[in-house]
Amino acid sequence: MCPWMRWSAWLALSLLLWTVAVESTHNHPSQAESAACSICAVAHTARPAVSSGHGTPVFVAVGFFHDEDLVLKARIEFADLGIRGPPVL
Repeated sequence: MCPWMRWSAWLALSLLLWTVAVESTHNHPSQAESAACSICAVAHTARPAVSSGHGTPVFVAVGFFHDEDLVLKARIEFADLGIRGPPVL
């Protein structure tokens, strides 16, 4: 790995850790200041709204499985038995 790639990876990781530390520890003395804070605005808009368009599942018996006994018939052809007698010496 190239030295500049290693340093850029460490820089990105440290930037991420500093951002997490600053975002989790910052506070505002009043509610009005938190409304104008860009960190708070981004943190609260990224939270997904709880809504679902899916209905509840309905479980209905569609049909029953009937297990039938399956008997295979052996198919023996007359030609498979052989019609020639033993060779004469």
